[in-house]
Amino acid sequence: MNGKEALLDALAEGVMVRDGNQFVFANQTLLRILGFTDTMQAFLAGGVDRWVHPEDQATVREYYEKRIHRGVAPESYEVRLVREDGETRWVTCRASVIDWDGKTCVAGCFYDITEQKAKDREFERADSIFRNIFRLTPEVMLISRLADGEIIDVNPAFLNVFGRRRDEVIGHTTSGLDIWADQTFLGRFVEELKMTASMTDVPTTVKTRGNLIRHFRIFAQKVDVEGEPMLLLIGRDVTEDLVQAQELQRSKDTAELANRAKSEFLANMSHELRTPLNAILGFAEILRDEMVGPLGSPRYKEYAQDIHESGTHLLSIINDILDLSKVEAGRLEAYLTWINPLESLEMCMTLVQQRAFEASLSLEHHFDQTVLIEADERLIKQIALNLLSNAIKFTEPGGGVSMKLEKTGNGGLCLSVTDTGIGMTAEEIKIAKRPFGQVDSSLSRRHEGSGLGLPLVSAFSEKLNATMTIDSRPGYGTRVSIVFPPFKVKAREQDE
Repeated sequence: MNGKEALLDALAEGVMVRDGNQFVFANQTLLRILGFTDTMQAFLAGGVDRWVHPEDQATVREYYEKRIHRGVAPESYEVRLVREDGETRWVTCRASVIDWDGKTCVAGCFYDITEQKAKDREFERADSIFRNIFRLTPEVMLISRLADGEIIDVNPAFLNVFGRRRDEVIGHTTSGLDIWADQTFLGRFVEELKMTASMTDVPTTVKTRGNLIRHFRIFAQKVDVEGEPMLLLIGRDVTEDLVQAQELQRSKDTAELANRAKSEFLANMSHELRTPLNAILGFAEILRDEMVGPLGSPRYKEYAQDIHESGTHLLSIINDILDLSKVEAGRLEAYLTWINPLESLEMCMTLVQQRAFEASLSLEHHFDQTVLIEADERLIKQIALNLLSNAIKFTEPGGGVSMKLEKTGNGGLCLSVTDTGIGMTAEEIKIAKRPFGQVDSSLSRRHEGSGLGLPLVSAFSEKLNATMTIDSRPGYGTRVSIVFPPFKVKAREQDE
């Protein structure tokens, strides 16, 4: 290898010299570009057309002929070469006529631009997508120089929203358009953008077509275009969203105010509702028991009994409604002390025992006798009575109801009532936990109620820092658990 050939092999570009359709010289770089691994003699023995893409062969041949005959051909052009393994590579070819060992030949230098072409295609694709978005999006878009604010381009939505023509916008500055309701906003915005490179969801107000004030959210990105910093600004009109949000908030405030007024009214009506009803019950009891003498006809006694039962049922419903109203009005009070819950729970069992007997149900209990809980004794009774009453109400004859008070694994305490009744699906549990919710079943319809039992238990439990959980399956029964956290439980002294 002579010095000239060694020098050409050291180049990063592929070099060849051709005479007609034959190579008379090629450097090692060209062989690497073409993926040729055989000897140089084998390469030179092959024709030029073998390595040129079929669609480019006519062009290469035409340029060669023009150069050999001193015609006009481009000094540099792009062409596709086909490697030994069949892969197509893009190269730039710079060609010229030279004298090679006394012959007129054409020399060419090849530089592989395949990766650059791929990048260019990806850029063109991204640019096409951006321009389509820029043109079609309903959001306002603007591109300006960051240094002086001169507007380079705006999309049709910008022109439509602000009622401008392109020649009134392009080449002008964003501050000169007088579109900002707050004249100091743009300056502060651009200065902050220079430091952060991007900003999102910035609220502002602008003056749109007809000088209407609209609320916008601004998104901006600092971008480099050919080394020059530019501002890409996107604006979204959120005026209608804000109006709807304000209307929704006003409606919510009005509803909450009405609900509080209702709850406060019912809470204040406690005495007025209970007093006359208690009087009715008292006089019905006098008539039923004939305390001041016989009534004359036995039917009067039956009527008095009906009045008393209906009044008692009504009083229970009123009490539930009033209790719930106190909860909603924030007026439910809990007087927390350390109590032994056994006495309250046993009293509740006694109160429902007759009802369970009449319904042909077994009634069982198991209470841990070694604990005290910090609670309100009145609320504990109401929780237990509500759970027992519900369990008896929804359990068919021959079934059973049991109440347990037992420690949990983490040192807390669980009060639970389990029945073998009709049970509930997950959707029915959601209904039962809502105030006035009634799970529609033939058994429940035989026992009218307010639908406030479980919601009240949940509210009372929350007041005592306890949580209510419901486990139920249709046809298998229901277990309602009230779990007190460890800090609400302590061991009872033996002499207490």
